[in-house]
Amino acid sequence: MKLTIKTNISPSTILKARGLGGSTAATKLLAETVARLSDPYVPMSSGAGAHMKEAYTIPGDGSEIVYRGPYAHFQYVGEVMVGAKTGSPYAKSGEPKVGTGRPLKYNGAPMRGAEWDKRMMADRGDEVTKAVADYVGGKPK
Repeated sequence: MKLTIKTNISPSTILKARGLGGSTAATKLLAETVARLSDPYVPMSSGAGAHMKEAYTIPGDGSEIVYRGPYAHFQYVGEVMVGAKTGSPYAKSGEPKVGTGRPLKYNGAPMRGAEWDKRMMADRGDEVTKAVADYVGGKPK
């Protein structure tokens, strides 16, 4: 007895349904999960509107998390920076800034502080992996 089976499997359709391939849904979920879980690690001040942890954007394709503000870079680096020409912490717009070697002090330290994404992943990376695996129908490793 001869048995012939014909299938019409479209890998791109399967990948797209799982938020992969041509779809950016899984990437966006990854970025949103990292931002959400990083929240307790991101520096913040006590003043109104001074919460850098709320001042981020994720583009539609989920390719990155961008923390806004002129101070975001050195908050992430964790070092006091000054204007290269003036030596002032209030460097003029466009003036290059250089590190002083002095660490920043953070409200809510030691949890809140520099390189918050790396520290969150060290603590909660398994949760990130599980969230994405669950979304795409896989198993976390």
